[in-house]
Amino acid sequence: MINIEQILTVIKKQGATGVLAMWLWYTHSDVQDLKHRLYDCYGKANNSATREVPDNNNFAVVPKDELIEIE
Repeated sequence: MINIEQILTVIKKQGATGVLAMWLWYTHSDVQDLKHRLYDCYGKANNSATREVPDNNNFAVVPKDELIEIE
């Protein structure tokens, strides 16, 4: 993670372009984190034999045609 002094230095040197670049970097890192958590959650759902999710921090929306019926 970039510290606040580096962010302020970029903004002072680059102005509005620096602000947009920092916003783009922050948004990109958030999306990457979300993507990794979604893949982890989807992998857990495929490996489990039940529909119960013990960890309430991650959820994934799985299309109905991909659901496995439990007998």
